[in-house]
Amino acid sequence: MKRSAYMILMLAMSLAGMNCFAQTDTVLIETELQQDQEFYYRNKYRYLDVRLGDEDRLLKIGIQPFKPSDNFSFLVFTLHGGFEQKINTSLTAVTEINSVMTWTEEEAFHQQGISLGGRYYFLKKREIEQGRSGNNCQGVYGLFKMSDLLSLITLRADDADPDPLSHEPHLERFIKGSLTPEVGIGYQQRLDYHLYFDSSLSCNYNILDNDFGFQICFLFGVLFSYTK
Repeated sequence: MKRSAYMILMLAMSLAGMNCFAQTDTVLIETELQQDQEFYYRNKYRYLDVRLGDEDRLLKIGIQPFKPSDNFSFLVFTLHGGFEQKINTSLTAVTEINSVMTWTEEEAFHQQGISLGGRYYFLKKREIEQGRSGNNCQGVYGLFKMSDLLSLITLRADDADPDPLSHEPHLERFIKGSLTPEVGIGYQQRLDYHLYFDSSLSCNYNILDNDFGFQICFLFGVLFSYTK
């Protein structure tokens, strides 16, 4: 009898322990699921905040670490600064300052130029009506600008007829103006509250030099937005 009672007691304790472990596992699983859901919704609402937020002005600083061309040259580096001001829901005015640097074994080229233009976000009104976007400077746009209206150009090269007593390379600096209208299409999107991506495909024509050009641009950088 005592032996049977002892076995029943041991069985009851085992069942209680298993139930305790099962409850602990259930609590751990529920906690992990809750953390996953919190992470999902936190990032979801963070993304919605970025997409649905309104903005009147943008100050942008970005880089283009290469120039897309036939061979994607990494010896061309562009530092981009821009200010974008909303005129109405779809139209913005843009001022840009670009610093382009390229170099080879024989020569280094540096151009700092200012460009003026505008962008038209032709899907913006519909996206706002559908609740997919705020009144901001994000999305697909058409662009028109006058590229490098005024540029400071610096050339640094090995002297063809060097002075044997001097080891300094030949340095030339001058200011150049141009009339280069540029049209194209692009897409600008915030990646976070202060990170952005901007890409565009455009063509331009230098009136003074009678030269036609084609541009592919990928910019990554930081931005600061301002509202009224």
